[in-house]
Amino acid sequence: MFGTMKIKHFWFFVCFCFLFFRELALVSADEYLLKEGGKIKGELLNTEEVPRKTYRIQADDGLEINIASKYIERPSKGEREAVLEYNTFAPFEEDTIENHLKIADWCSKHQLPELSRQHWNRILEHDPEHKSARSVLGYIKSEDGSWTTQQELLGSRGLIKYNGSWKTQQQIDIEQTLEKRKQAEINWEKKIDAWRTVLPNHAKAKSEMLAVTDPLATTALWNALSVEQNEDTRILLLKTLSNIGTSPALHNIARWSMNMRENAEVRRTCFDEIRKHSAAKQALVGFYVSYLNPPNNIATINAAALALGEIGGRSAIPQLIDALITVHTETKTVNAPGPAFGTFGNTNGTQLAWGTQKRTDVMNSQNQEVLNALIKLTGVNFQYHKDTWRAWLIESRRTASFNARRG
Repeated sequence: MFGTMKIKHFWFFVCFCFLFFRELALVSADEYLLKEGGKIKGELLNTEEVPRKTYRIQADDGLEINIASKYIERPSKGEREAVLEYNTFAPFEEDTIENHLKIADWCSKHQLPELSRQHWNRILEHDPEHKSARSVLGYIKSEDGSWTTQQELLGSRGLIKYNGSWKTQQQIDIEQTLEKRKQAEINWEKKIDAWRTVLPNHAKAKSEMLAVTDPLATTALWNALSVEQNEDTRILLLKTLSNIGTSPALHNIARWSMNMRENAEVRRTCFDEIRKHSAAKQALVGFYVSYLNPPNNIATINAAALALGEIGGRSAIPQLIDALITVHTETKTVNAPGPAFGTFGNTNGTQLAWGTQKRTDVMNSQNQEVLNALIKLTGVNFQYHKDTWRAWLIESRRTASFNARRG
């Protein structure tokens, strides 16, 4: 019977030990309570950070988490144990600078920044000029020799701490404006992409897009235009840019009209929309003029001339005259004959390999669309005779029968 009792007691002891040490293992893990509710268990990785700004925790599931200290309601078990240890000796030490230095250092090593700060402040009460305490607490000497914090000094200069940096109110206003602009552009990207998924045949999406007048939609419209495959939807995007009507929006229409891969109907839409904005037309004339001469290729020059004729760019007549005939160079790689057959000494005659060389060809291009634009804008035709065109232009200006600046 006594043997049976001993066995029962033995197994009770084993179970007790198992549960005790199991519970001990669970309790030994650091636990962090969050102000918004909930908790995180894991190992603190950035133990050396003093003062503590963030908790970098390796959670029990292996995930690494970074949390700002302001979101932690209660410190970890390890920090609580450090506070308990602190309470066993710190309150009983003599109130001297030397002791506060030792305790402040101990608190820093045990990740107790607030307690450490209290002891540094007590040191300043003993010695207001204590350099180490002033430095640790963030004090600097102002121009008049008094101690001040960086926050007080920069604040007196009109600076405000914003997103971790000291800035003027003007800088903050600019940043906030840019942030709002960026967010608005992101919102337009999402909205326009949603419309594109149902266009061009969805009446509501079509009317909503054509009602857009916000300049912040310009970038999103251009991005959509650059990837859109449907011709009718591209036309809707161009018309929406025209409805916005700002200089950047109209400039994007002009840019798209120079897309050599675009079809004639879409390019014609570009010109139709540009003509609606007479006040902005002169700036766009300058845009097209920039394409009228080499090193632009022949196709680009003629495309720009076509555009000038379509939008009525009469102020570009002198540049169009210059572009009637343009000189272009083209470098080609051609085969060059090798040496002739021959025998040298006792060797047999062999055919040497042909080589290559580069050749630059110069060519004059008579640009048909340039001539067409001149005829359309002036009502006369002197073919490709530049001198005759220039003489006519001078005479027209002299007699005031033509004003090249008009239009």
